[in-house]
Amino acid sequence: MMRCEFFAEAERFAAAVEPLAVRDPTGAVMFSAVLGGHLAVPFPGEPPLLAVVHNDSPDGHPTGIALAALRVPSYPLIAVLDPDLAGPGTATDALVDALAARRETIVGFTGRRRTALLLAESWLTVAGRESKPRMWENYYRLGELKVPVDVPGESRLATTGEQDVDVLAHWFAEFRRETGIGRTLERPDPESVVRNLERGEVFTLWCVDGRPVAVAGHSPVRRAAAKIAPVYTPPDLRRRGFGSAVTAAAVRSAQHLGAGQVTLFTDADYPAANLVYRQLGFEMVAEFAEFDLVEDSTST
Repeated sequence: MMRCEFFAEAERFAAAVEPLAVRDPTGAVMFSAVLGGHLAVPFPGEPPLLAVVHNDSPDGHPTGIALAALRVPSYPLIAVLDPDLAGPGTATDALVDALAARRETIVGFTGRRRTALLLAESWLTVAGRESKPRMWENYYRLGELKVPVDVPGESRLATTGEQDVDVLAHWFAEFRRETGIGRTLERPDPESVVRNLERGEVFTLWCVDGRPVAVAGHSPVRRAAAKIAPVYTPPDLRRRGFGSAVTAAAVRSAQHLGAGQVTLFTDADYPAANLVYRQLGFEMVAEFAEFDLVEDSTST
């Protein structure tokens, strides 16, 4: 029997979902990163939506968490399913039913590809709402780093100084616009750059003659793991190896801080980026997907 529970306290939620994240660290990679960032420096505005679906026995005794979900306002809901759960569609049905009953605002959802497809079915059958794929993603883990050679320039870490923050804010706005990650009109947001730095994110700049030409970020190192994102080179500076060089520099930054595992996501429909990361030594280990709810998503 599936039962949905919503949490008001992020710390209590984190403790509840810990066993599920441990069982499927790959499936929970985005989920854990967002939750960890919120615990470090809470997101401004409304608190995130935090929910779990309990898998209770027929007599009502809890047997574990079947699904965990997290949504930051205006961003897609991130869901993680118990990888060993029999009949996982009952868990996604229970989540969608509870969200619909609360009239929660959901713009989309993301997770492992299997999880996303099950959620798409649940939105249609339970809530009567259609969804459409927004992005198919590949999840990579670094094997042996292959540092590119003969790329002019050198790396340095970005600081909280006004000049670096301004450059990053403009580049990240362009990154969101180009990749389609942003769902609203993208404007540079220096405050979000500073918040991310305060959460422990690290941004590495590749510079030529002192001028930044590319950036790669990585998440805080938690449990000896870090995720590379974002990676951006302005259009007029591409195809010169700057993106590869700065990604390698960001990997070394994460490793220096204790990351034994370094990962990243790519757009599965962008062959050039996938090739670049494979050449750097990354190996694909999982498939993810992001879906949008169509029509009037505010009614969900």
